[in-house]
Amino acid sequence: MLGIVEQNLLISGLVFLATLIATSSGYALLRKNLHGAALATRAHHTARGNTRPRGESDDDGPDAAAELHPHPIWMTSHDRQVTWGNNAFKTSESDFVATCKHWLSIGQTNGRIQAHSGAGRICWYDITAKVQDHETLWFASPVDGEVRAEASRREFIQTMSKTFAQLSTGLAIFDRKRALIHFNPALLDITGLDFEALSSKPDLPTFLDTLRGKGFLPEPKDYNDWRDRLARLESAAEKGSYHDIWEPRDGVTYRVTGKPHPDGAIAFLLEDISAETAHAREARSELCLLQNALNAVTAPHVIFDGLGAYVRSNPAFQSIWPEIAQKSTAEKSLSGCLPLWQKQMLPHGAWEKMRGTVLGRGDRQRWNDVLTSKEGRPYALQCTPLANRHTLIELGPSPEAAIATHQQSVA
Repeated sequence: MLGIVEQNLLISGLVFLATLIATSSGYALLRKNLHGAALATRAHHTARGNTRPRGESDDDGPDAAAELHPHPIWMTSHDRQVTWGNNAFKTSESDFVATCKHWLSIGQTNGRIQAHSGAGRICWYDITAKVQDHETLWFASPVDGEVRAEASRREFIQTMSKTFAQLSTGLAIFDRKRALIHFNPALLDITGLDFEALSSKPDLPTFLDTLRGKGFLPEPKDYNDWRDRLARLESAAEKGSYHDIWEPRDGVTYRVTGKPHPDGAIAFLLEDISAETAHAREARSELCLLQNALNAVTAPHVIFDGLGAYVRSNPAFQSIWPEIAQKSTAEKSLSGCLPLWQKQMLPHGAWEKMRGTVLGRGDRQRWNDVLTSKEGRPYALQCTPLANRHTLIELGPSPEAAIATHQQSVA
């Protein structure tokens, strides 16, 4: 069963994954901006080169802006020799030169590499080349943050996958196009579907149609009814309001919930509640039998739980104690009944003994006593401990009690 803690873990994990994706997108945007900056630097340098006075050599190198740019920029000639590099390039020149020479030999002009920074640590860069005439302009954009985010995302996905694999609750995640992108082993056990069938990434209608064929969903009246049902199910899952009970066969019950997932995806959880449902049915059956038994008894009876809360009573009790019967359920507790009973009876130590039996403070053994009302009428009192810390109390006028009292007075 997927408890509240597990559900919170699942939801928190999905939110964290969405954050990682958003972070990666941010680094991609940064890389794009750096690319534009490098091209602008190159364009600025080219424009300056085209307007230099006669006699000024083109070999003077790029202007100061390119030289002081915080990220590596360099040029290579047609024979793959480095003709210029800015200060940032010179700190890790050997890493870049070996890579760009290899790339030029195979016609590659972009990619990601590791390089040593001036501080001696490893840095990640995305390299892009711009080929112009007989030279190539290279620039490197740092992507350390993106690499770390991707590594964290992979590690997180692996961790969540291991967590999902250990859950007894079936999990199915569909992307924004409603193709199945993730499922756990429990889903296979619950649905009986083949691993190959789910690995083929079926769409949501196909997945649900397969489950319908296995009896998980009721047969629709016609195609339009089935289409409308799918639309309502998908819409409710997107809003996180889909909750349903599936009973594919007798004695088997699943609680199904649909929840929104990052990036427009939706997730479905199938939780086996067969045992819980069976216990609830048994409890309702037992309560029904108990109520029928109480109703058949002519003596007044009331049941309290271990905290003194009212559970149920029979018509005889409600007839003899109408003041209690008219109260709300909360007011019918032991603490609500005792003052009324004591008010109508002569002082007796049985009240504290009753309190101790109901609340479990004393010896939970069956006992009985005879009380006397202020009008002198005898009342029979009997306390009978029940299962689950419940207590059955009988309290009402009794001819037998009257006879016993009379015999005691004669003796």
